[in-house]
Parts: sequence; C-alpha cells; structure tokens
Amino acid sequence: MRFTRRSFLKGAAFSGAAAAAAAVGMAVPGVALAADGETGSPSQANPYLNLYDGNVSYLPVKSIGEKPTFRNGNIAFEDRTIEQDEIRMVDSCDFLVIGAGICGIVGALKASDEGASVICVEKTSRGRCTWESMGGYGTKAQAVSGNEVDPARFADAILRGSMFRALPEVVWSYINNSGAAFDFVQDMLDESEYDIELYNTTQPETGYDLVTIQAEHKFKINGPVEWKAHMTGMFPMAALTSVANSRDNLDLRLYTAGVQLVQDGSGRVTGAIVKDEEGYYQIDAAKGVLLATGGYHNNLEMMKAWLRPEDFATPYQEDAAIGDTGDGHMMGLRVGANMDPIPHAAMIFSGGYPDEASRKCPAKQIVRAVAPLVDQRGRRFCNEAHQKECVANALNTAHTFNGGAWYVFDQDVMDTVKAPLDEYFANGTITSGETLSDLAKALGMPPDTLAATMEVWNGYFEEDPPVDLAFRRDLVSINPVVKSFTEGKVQASALPVKNGPFYAMTCSSTFLTTVSGLIIDEQCRVLDREGNVIEGLYAGGNASGGMYSDVYPRHLPSTSVGRAATFGFVAARHAVKGE
Repeated sequence: MRFTRRSFLKGAAFSGAAAAAAAVGMAVPGVALAADGETGSPSQANPYLNLYDGNVSYLPVKSIGEKPTFRNGNIAFEDRTIEQDEIRMVDSCDFLVIGAGICGIVGALKASDEGASVICVEKTSRGRCTWESMGGYGTKAQAVSGNEVDPARFADAILRGSMFRALPEVVWSYINNSGAAFDFVQDMLDESEYDIELYNTTQPETGYDLVTIQAEHKFKINGPVEWKAHMTGMFPMAALTSVANSRDNLDLRLYTAGVQLVQDGSGRVTGAIVKDEEGYYQIDAAKGVLLATGGYHNNLEMMKAWLRPEDFATPYQEDAAIGDTGDGHMMGLRVGANMDPIPHAAMIFSGGYPDEASRKCPAKQIVRAVAPLVDQRGRRFCNEAHQKECVANALNTAHTFNGGAWYVFDQDVMDTVKAPLDEYFANGTITSGETLSDLAKALGMPPDTLAATMEVWNGYFEEDPPVDLAFRRDLVSINPVVKSFTEGKVQASALPVKNGPFYAMTCSSTFLTTVSGLIIDEQCRVLDREGNVIEGLYAGGNASGGMYSDVYPRHLPSTSVGRAATFGFVAARHAVKGE
C-alpha cells in the first residue's frame, strides 16, 4: 500500500476534540482540556499527566511555553473507544510491527527471516534515519577489528551512566544479543543492492575519569555512492527497507499509523487498530505486536509532562524527524503497561544554538574547540571539552540559573575563520568589543568579573605544562579541528584570550530525542505495573525503557541505536520462535 504524504495527512486528520488539539501538536480524544483562563488540576491542563488511573503525584516545576524551534508531529494514538462500524476491515499476520525505524525494520526482517508473516506500519514516509552508528558487543566486525570488550565492564558503564537506575536484565539483554543482531543487520545489508560494511571503530580514550568502551560500529558506504559524511543512517535504512520490500511474507505499509492496541478477554494483546488515508482498520497478530514508535521529541505537551523543563527549555532541536510523538508509549500505557519513572531521560548534546540562523555560523567549529565558556555573570562554569552530555547539562544549568552561555575568544581565533560573518554579527550570534570591558558591557555582564575570569584562564597557559585548575580541561593535546582550521599552525586543544578585539559567540545545548519508555523484560516483553508480562506485546528502541536515567550517556557511543536494532531482533525472535 503506497500513499502520498499529502493524502495521508489529509486522510489521517483527527476529529472532534482531537482535531482542535492537533493544532498545538497533540491529539488525545476523550480528554477534556482546560480553556484559557480556566483553572483545574494539572491533569486537566495536560492529558499526559493523567497516568496510572490517576494514582499519581505531581512535581512542581517551572512551566514552559511554546518552543518555536521544536517541530510537533501528528499524533496517532487515540484514547477513546473506536466503534466497530468505524473499522472498515480486519487484516491478519503473525507479527505486527508499529514503526519502521531501525528497531522496527530489524524486527520485521528477523520475523520474516524466521518464516512469519509480517506487517510493518509506519505513519510517515520512511523510518527515522538520522543517526550515524550503532553500539554493541560480540560482533564479527569487532573480532576483525581486534578490539577486546569486557562485557561486564560495558554493563557496569551503562549502569553507572544511569546512576544504577537501569534494569540489569535489560542492560544484559542488550549486551548479550547485540552481536547476533548486528551480524544479522550485516547479512540483510549484504542481501540488498547497496554495498555497505559495518565495522568496529577504535575510539580514543574518553578521559576525565569516564571509561572508554570500544563498542561503536559505523557504516562504510561503498555504493551506490561514496559517502564520507558522518551521518550515514539513511543508507543502511534504505538498504534494509529495500530488503523488506522484496520479501513476499513482509508487507511494509507507509503512511499507516498505529492508533490503539487490541486485547482479548485474557488481556493478551492480539493486534492493533491502525489508520491510513481511507480510515481505520484492524490488524490481528497471532504471535505478537512490537511497538517501535521511537521517542516523543515531536510532542511538546508530552515533553512538558514527562521531562525536566531545563532539558528542553533552552536547547535547539536538532532532529528533523516529525513522527516521534509518543504513540507507542500511550498505546502501552492504555493497556496497563509500566513506564520508566518521570522525569524521563533525554538525549542532549553540547554544540547547540538558540535558533536556525545561529546554528549555521561558520565560526562555530573552531570557536567551540578552543574557547572558554562563560555565563551571564561572566564566570566559567564547566570543562568545555568534557563529554557532550556533561557539557549539555552544564549549558542548560547556565541558561536556567545564570542568564545564558557564550564562548569568549580573541582576534587570533577570529583570524582563522575565512568565511564572512556579517550576518552573524547582525543577528546576535557573535558580539564584539575592542576590550574585554566593552565586550562585557555589550553582553550585559559585569566587566570586572569577565576580566578576572579571562585573567585566570590566560594564567593557566603560563604554566609548564598548561593546567586548568578549576575544571581539569585538557589544554595541551592536539585537537584535529584546530589543526585543520589553522592549516597546522596551531594544534592545541585550547587557546588563551589575549589579543583584542574580543568576541563572544552564543550557544546552547542540542536536544535530539527522548530515550525512556515502557518497562520490558529481557525478551523485550512489556510489563504491567505489577511486573507481569503483558502477553503478546513487545517494545524496543526509544519506546522501551530500563536503560537510561537522567541523561543519555553519549560517552558510550550509539547505545541508543544499538539498543533499537538489538531489541527489534530480540522481540521478533521471541515472538516467532519463543527464544
């Protein structure tokens, strides 16, 4: 079944209260929303607070308004009774997959490979593919690389990243099964017309007392085009999708949204109601349903309910996808599933900017590589070279409590930038001053404080070797970004701020997605609030939980995509084979 994007969006428009709510990016029929000026409980104002049959407590957090840089998607889940006369037909299969990202497409292919009849529905034009690598253990590619990974150390690193809130059985399921899952992905890539090789990278030491696990696997794209950019996910996803489309026992249906799960009298999930341009229909699934719908970074109201405000209030939203609206989370909760504790974990990195205009600034790479960060009070507040999630948290804190964040640099750094910057001075991305005092006044900072901060910073470089006594930043190692920008003339990983004029470049963190979801067991079966299996229901990827808490641990590369591919594989294998 093939539909155009336009026809789907028109055909999938929601009715009644949902249609009105869709205008602000949410569609939850059956829930009364408070009108402007009305008072009421938090659950009346935001339907995503109405969880667990009302047996909830509310945490008082600062309210967040609209976010112009965030893209709300069309929400498919409907919390109402869909009458039989609305369902135009009933289809059937062995295994139903809702969502065709890396989790869903791997699950669909694995079930197909085991001989099951599979239907995979995806509400947008294609599965999400904005990623670059997968993290895992025990692959053939890892054996070829010579990297030796201690699985217990890997598990401990993930558990530490969650402050030991992760579920060990979920973590170990990911580690123990990722090798077979990744090898299966390579087999499927080999079956396609693409020439793509999955290889295990060798990462430099993470440093700053964080462990380095050689788990990252990247994709070498040899054909049909040669591709060297870091973002490669679109190619393996295209290859895997082409294999899915070639299978006689696998029906991939785009522009078809999962709306609601179907249960029998025992509570077993037996299928789902979906919606395409012609309306609703039901798909019965004899062996199970996999929720592979991703996170909810395209549902601002859900983020307001389930995330820390500072995790999304100031960051720029990087991901261009619009389909991740928490449909799988809500479908699972509606049938009694348990979920990761709120507040949920977000994937946030350093290197963001307040808006689309500023993120294109050609000075950003060199400035981020060598300059110190200061807040509105003119003080340094973090190790700028620390791991991306660490700096992201520090940036969010600076914006939340101390007025913002700026990189401060001098004319020596500015001289390395060859591209014109006039528009970035005009739009406020970069601010300048003949002296540090002038720069501070232009930014509304205390001049004396900024001057004192830079004096301390510059003093670090007078030591032999240079040493950061405040935040332990590495000031001496060779930085390839700096080396490239200066044609080898400068190689240091940080530079003093001495020679005017002086400059400041604004920055924020970057918000990519959410990584918390429904609680699962080691076979990816969804659990209810008492810890019992909801028969017939599986979850994987960012719709599943049990792996992360607080923030996604970027220093363990690509465990999110690795988890997604692995859990699609595990869920399909268990549903079809019982193992």
